[in-house]
Amino acid sequence: MLSRSWTVLAAVALATAVSLRLEGLCSQTEARWFYWGWSLVYDEMQPYFTSDEMREAGLDMADLVKSGTLNVLDVGAGTGTLSRQVLRRVPTAKLTLLDLSPEMLERAKAKPELAPCSFVLSDAESLPFDDSSFDRVVSSGTLYYYPRPVVALREQLRVVKPGGHVLAMGSLAPKPMLVRLLAQTFNRFPTEEQYVQWFEAAGLSNVRTRYISNPWNAAQYALAIAGTKAAGTASPPRSLPPPPTLQSRLRELAYLPVAAIRFAVAIIAFAVIGPIQVLTARRGMMQLAANQQEVDDGGWLF
Repeated sequence: MLSRSWTVLAAVALATAVSLRLEGLCSQTEARWFYWGWSLVYDEMQPYFTSDEMREAGLDMADLVKSGTLNVLDVGAGTGTLSRQVLRRVPTAKLTLLDLSPEMLERAKAKPELAPCSFVLSDAESLPFDDSSFDRVVSSGTLYYYPRPVVALREQLRVVKPGGHVLAMGSLAPKPMLVRLLAQTFNRFPTEEQYVQWFEAAGLSNVRTRYISNPWNAAQYALAIAGTKAAGTASPPRSLPPPPTLQSRLRELAYLPVAAIRFAVAIIAFAVIGPIQVLTARRGMMQLAANQQEVDDGGWLF
């Protein structure tokens, strides 16, 4: 009886969260909790959610020139998936990986090809770098998680050099309605127009977009968006975290029960969405492999 009551309560909480677009992982506290556990399986699970091909299509917009030393910042670098692809394109790049999760960064540090890189544990909304420190700023799958994406983009504008580019790759809303409703419980899905508004509000110029997708599910695409720090653009003031006070500490403690509820509901939704995504990806990969085998065998695809 007790088990049934908990099931009903969980269902009611999930339904309420879906109707309110809870976006339960779009804050620093819940994100830290999530990646503490997700980091253990991230590298194994990530290929079912995004692909090298998708990121390569996005990186084409960053103009990663191979001449000279290119100073690149990867914001929300995680375990270094995007950074590794940057280095494949520009082996001489000076790369800095920044993330909020120490567990994710530790996994990045363990990868031999990333050994020459710098690793910084920091909040993306307050970058610990001087103005105009980087030639390029790139990110994949992170911008839409930030509580204040325009603040994060202003910080990226601040640290990129005049003439440099800021690139972000982010999700768009899943097309199946049920999946979309559940996913909004833990994630935020901006429209293309909202992404563009964020970039322009941050002060970036020549904002351009491109749809990118996994080869095993071309019908569900994401967005790559890039902007440029135009010559003569003044760097915005540095965004500094507020100094800790007794009042702020008390607010953090008071928020913990709310954060725990948001996190629990988000995890329930993710536990439903995750297996669906993996099964969809595996089915698409198998079909892609079968199609390729038919081509290799001399067959025709229509």
